[in-house]
Amino acid sequence: MKRLVIIAVTSILMLSIAATAFAAPRLQTYIVGSKYHWRYGLDRSSWVTNNQNFDLKVVGYWRRYSPSASRWNSNFLGCHQGQPRYDYLNTYVVISVPKKQSGQVWINGVEVQTFSDYLDAVPGDVSPAGYLRWHRPSRFGKFNFTNIGVIDNDQINAMHYNHGRIMSPGWGDEILLNIVVRGYDWAHFDAVGVNSRGRTFTNPPGYDSSYFATPEPGTLSLLGLGLLGLVPIIRRKKK
Repeated sequence: MKRLVIIAVTSILMLSIAATAFAAPRLQTYIVGSKYHWRYGLDRSSWVTNNQNFDLKVVGYWRRYSPSASRWNSNFLGCHQGQPRYDYLNTYVVISVPKKQSGQVWINGVEVQTFSDYLDAVPGDVSPAGYLRWHRPSRFGKFNFTNIGVIDNDQINAMHYNHGRIMSPGWGDEILLNIVVRGYDWAHFDAVGVNSRGRTFTNPPGYDSSYFATPEPGTLSLLGLGLLGLVPIIRRKKK
């Protein structure tokens, strides 16, 4: 009997771990046309661009869509695929930039006015996860929280930007922001949101985005080799 209890408890734990592994986070950020990097300068596991002007998606994702699932369906491993109960997120894009640098960031043509220490920047109605302050590269930065409106879950309009893969759409929505960065070596983009019951959601590390002003050294080296390869061609033309 004791052995059966141990097996049952172990099975439940394994199923819980598997369900967590398959779950998509409620909030994500993604830079359109960017590339996913597991390591890039100060950053770890982010979508990265070197373009100063780019489009950023802030994604609220509730559940994977399945045409065959009913509204109240609960699937194996706890992965619910039917339409979720209606909810929304009052959403903020969280921008961090280097502490000791001056620059400018625009969101949809409006300049972000202030960057400050983390505790001074957090709005009063938001309780972000602790890692938001300490993950890379934000731990080296100053912060701004800008409210970008409400994301809700009554439509199938949210993609899952899963560690370099873009998955099929699920229940939720996306807010598209045009971002321009000047003067900073990097800018990092996270998202937090407060639902109808006052609970705060924070995108996990690995589901965020960054701008870096210059490509990685390896990319510059390849560019240098390419330019060296052009030298003989240029010399031949001069002859």
